[in-house]
Amino acid sequence: MLLSEIIGSVVERAPTSKPSSSFTPGPSNTGFPQAAHRSKKSAFARARESSNRTLRDDVPFVVPSKPTPLPPLSQGNGDDWRTQISRENELRVSAMSDEEREQERREILERFGPGIKDILKKAREAKERNATYSSAPSELNTHPSASSSVIPANPDSGADPLPPALTLASPAGSRPTSRASRKLRFADVTPNDVHVYESAPSSPRKKALALPAPSPGSDAVSLGKWGGKHPSSQDKDTSEPEPEEGSPEYIRRRFFPSAPAHNSDLAWMDDAPPPPGSSGPPSSTLRFDLSGNPLATTLHSSLPTHLDVDGVQRAGYTLDDIFLIMRMLVGIAHWVGAVHRGVGELRDVVLTAAAGIEAMGERGSLGAHAVEVLWHDDPLVEVEDVELGDKDSSLPLSHLLPQIAELSGPSNSSTSLSHLLAILHRMACQTNDTATKIVSTPSLVPSLFRIFLLAGATTSAADSYSALDLLTALATSTRANAQAIAQPADALLRFVTTLPPPEPSLLTVTLKFYKALAAYGLYSHIASTAHLPFAALAQYVFEHVQNRGLVRAWAGLLEVWIVCATDPHQTTPGHDILWSQVVAWGWGEDLLALRAQLGVSAEDCEVWAAVWRATAAWLEGARINGARSGEKEREECVLAIKTAFESNDGKENTVVRVAMTALSGSLNDFGHGDTSKLRDLGRFAEILMAAIRLWLACLPPTEGPHPSYPFVLPFVQLSELCAKLVTHPVWSQLSSCGSSYVLYRPLAGLLARYLRLSQRLPDVSQDVWMAQALAIISRILPGDEDFAVQVADQIFDLISPQWAASRGIKVPPTFWDKSGLAVIKPFLAHTVRPRDDIYTGPWYITPTSIKCATTQRLPPPSSAFSRDYALPLSRDWTFSPLNHLLRSGTSAVFNNLSSSWDGSEVDVTRAALLLTKICREVSSRFSFVDFVLTREEAIFGCMKVFMLEHGQTHSDTADELMEDLLDRYAVVAASSAPPSDLEQVSMAFLGAHTPFYQFYTDFVALYDAISFSDPTFARLLLPPTSMRYAPDYRRLLWNDFGHILKTIRTSPECVVSGDLSEYLWPVETDPQMLGAYLRALIKIPLEGFLRLVAVHHVASNIWPNLRKNSAELGEERAERLLKAVIDQGSHEVVADILQYSQVRAGNVRVPPACFQIDEDIRATRLEYVRHVGGEALVGQVRGLLQ
Repeated sequence: MLLSEIIGSVVERAPTSKPSSSFTPGPSNTGFPQAAHRSKKSAFARARESSNRTLRDDVPFVVPSKPTPLPPLSQGNGDDWRTQISRENELRVSAMSDEEREQERREILERFGPGIKDILKKAREAKERNATYSSAPSELNTHPSASSSVIPANPDSGADPLPPALTLASPAGSRPTSRASRKLRFADVTPNDVHVYESAPSSPRKKALALPAPSPGSDAVSLGKWGGKHPSSQDKDTSEPEPEEGSPEYIRRRFFPSAPAHNSDLAWMDDAPPPPGSSGPPSSTLRFDLSGNPLATTLHSSLPTHLDVDGVQRAGYTLDDIFLIMRMLVGIAHWVGAVHRGVGELRDVVLTAAAGIEAMGERGSLGAHAVEVLWHDDPLVEVEDVELGDKDSSLPLSHLLPQIAELSGPSNSSTSLSHLLAILHRMACQTNDTATKIVSTPSLVPSLFRIFLLAGATTSAADSYSALDLLTALATSTRANAQAIAQPADALLRFVTTLPPPEPSLLTVTLKFYKALAAYGLYSHIASTAHLPFAALAQYVFEHVQNRGLVRAWAGLLEVWIVCATDPHQTTPGHDILWSQVVAWGWGEDLLALRAQLGVSAEDCEVWAAVWRATAAWLEGARINGARSGEKEREECVLAIKTAFESNDGKENTVVRVAMTALSGSLNDFGHGDTSKLRDLGRFAEILMAAIRLWLACLPPTEGPHPSYPFVLPFVQLSELCAKLVTHPVWSQLSSCGSSYVLYRPLAGLLARYLRLSQRLPDVSQDVWMAQALAIISRILPGDEDFAVQVADQIFDLISPQWAASRGIKVPPTFWDKSGLAVIKPFLAHTVRPRDDIYTGPWYITPTSIKCATTQRLPPPSSAFSRDYALPLSRDWTFSPLNHLLRSGTSAVFNNLSSSWDGSEVDVTRAALLLTKICREVSSRFSFVDFVLTREEAIFGCMKVFMLEHGQTHSDTADELMEDLLDRYAVVAASSAPPSDLEQVSMAFLGAHTPFYQFYTDFVALYDAISFSDPTFARLLLPPTSMRYAPDYRRLLWNDFGHILKTIRTSPECVVSGDLSEYLWPVETDPQMLGAYLRALIKIPLEGFLRLVAVHHVASNIWPNLRKNSAELGEERAERLLKAVIDQGSHEVVADILQYSQVRAGNVRVPPACFQIDEDIRATRLEYVRHVGGEALVGQVRGLLQ
């Protein structure tokens, strides 16, 4: 809207009216007078407030010593003061720096929206058009303007006169005094002047402004347009005087017209400071000391400069400077205060990170300092392919990542950019969700490519390496992230095509990045698209084998690409690379020829492993795609490597022997908690694993043992080494070493490959292989779920009717006629992989994994050993089908059963118990005690069986299997294995929020309801009542369900326990439990082991020789118990209490041995009875103690 249209309705005051009091508005940053509103205050009050405000605001301003003189106040018409205001605005803009202009432009756009540009442009064009008619007098208003009257002189002669804009903006100067002075004016409206505006703004978030003027070429019709101007009393020349020749302003205008008018760096060239009475700069340039006192302009030359912000070399601080300092120091203040108070590390991290994130969006040095605050030189543990965990969950990523995306620009320093890369890499390694947020942040990944990988010489090699390492970490996080990053990956060919590379490390990390993409079957087409550069790269690798990292990366990339070509249907998109291309490019021949270039030093061993893996992948692909199942390729490979593996001076033989010796020595030297050696163990295991894989790839595609070997490996030494590894104490630290558990992956991979090797050796029996499989399946980690399912299926197929009969295992024929152990295969497969949406890529990429893998990283330690991941399998994994039966309403396995599956719950229960029994016997026979089911695991598994029998058909076979299983853990067959805890064992099934006591309560109630005194069921009630557990379990059985005690007739020999003393010691001291024992003895005919327990605890609370080590037992309680037993108990109960004795060390004495005491004890107890009750009480028991 044109300015003339805005003031068109302003009617001037009558010339005869008296002028109102002057009004001094505050400074304005916009160049226009502040809005003035009507006030109900009197003229005297307004004058007094104006005077006070003038005194308060009279603070010296810092201005150049020779300011540009402003034109004198115009007393003319309205066009003169509009021209004056426009000129002042132009001078103010020219005096601004580039940063200030940009800041003002952004503030205007944020306040009025992007359309303000067009509005102002149209207003300027209309003003220029109307300028041609400004000389004609207005015909609508002939009254003289009030602005032409003489303004009273200012008493302060040294002060500058008020600007005209401020004078005209006063309320008194714009309000008409009477209605008679008003005139009606009508516009000459034409049809082209009408303009129809929108009913609502185009954007609901855009603030509505005054409606813009119609465009010049539109057909809009205006309802009113005034083309005149205010009459002026006089015309003055408003042109600025030319500066003196040779002055700084003259030089600036002549040679540097685009430079700001007032450059603070050139202030020292000014002649003299401005006079004290002159008007100062706007309030935004006021400077204060740290006490809040304003600094006079005259002090700037004597006080030192405190802070250099945006190149301003002045003393003191502006308000913006003070706010900046506060933001910079808040993180430091929190950190220092936390250190003095001893606050934990987590709080320090949160406070420091909050301060850094808040200030990252600031420009200049503050943003760089914020990056330094957020970045910490704490190098990650050198582990890859694992999520470190959500340690920095307090970071507001939705705010932080866009900040980093904006800061990732060439304007920032190289140090800040390096630290930003480190921050992003740390966050990418935390969790896969965090990596996904990084990839999905707009413009963040493209900025990484543009700044660090495509900028050429402007980026350091270290930053480019870090950026590629970050992209590799993001690609390994999830398949979706890898697909997003693969789109601009063509740009990285610049590191492959330039040979020799200026920075070989960039070539190496680029090949690793391509391998990470190929692990999902992505971007493998680059092998054919850039065939010539990769062929030249192969030749370069042959000539530079001393660069071991490059050789390993090249061989690793070939391995994954060959796997992709093995089954091209699995790549994304399909047929991205073909086996015919692999044959044409001669990758297999290249790998065999590379052997001759490698050495046998310790540093070369890992290179050998990479070459062996790639060669094995080539042979495995030829077995599927080659002629006659790859027979020609196998012969070619065996011919090249057989002598080297079997000869004592062969390179391959030397590498294998060195790796075996080093691995065995490292296992011997490994100490408890020494996780630093895990990396060395993994490196040696990886070499042996690759050698075994190559041996297996050279075998023809047949099943079972093979009569001849492609080449000889030290099989006996490998078997001993793997047997030592699978039972080594190093595995006890797996769940407690944090993210370093990923270093166990090569160890588990070696055991898995050896199991494949053992299956093909002719001198390994089926029982030995099954024992090895049961041990190794409990060591493999997430990512090897497919291998675990394959091994479980092979175990099921091995257990046949003939196999069971030959080993004396009695199984009804109907069990085999129906489905046998195959009925539980779906349940075990779901147990191994409980979530279908998580597929971790294996250590060795397979054609199946490149299609199905959702991530290439192991889960964080907090999730790896939870319900979401079953590997490594626990010892009670054979009971897992019962878990699905107990949760049949929520278990997903029932929704995925095939139509041919026709098993029942009884069949599943019987198969699970049979498998558990066989696995326990096989592992025990070959002394794999670490993998034998513990007593508590067997007890809890059998408890789950009885929990299933409610409403189910009774199965004699299941009862026999359970009874036989529990007999292995009875007292008579107890082993020296350390006892476990039922509460801990049950947590894997019940979860952390369901206590075992709740399960036991339901179990006892079920026994009371449907057991019919089943002896096996009764045996399972006793273990939680031992003194190892809380008294609540004993109260539940002896108090709440005391009426079922008479049905429990378990003998001491049949108690499922390693030592009966855990039920007897320490002596029971709970009064409620002592009352329950006494009540049961007096009122219930207890039998078997329960009677022994009750007699023991009651007698131990009476006789001094049994309670001599229990100072907490009182004498008064003993006397009351003795009197109650003698007065209320039967003859048999009294005799048992008086004659009971027990030993604390050694085997527990059971009836009748525990009721045989010598004469000295008899005499002592008779004397004690006399002490408690006198001769009257002695007379009642004399016959029992003599």
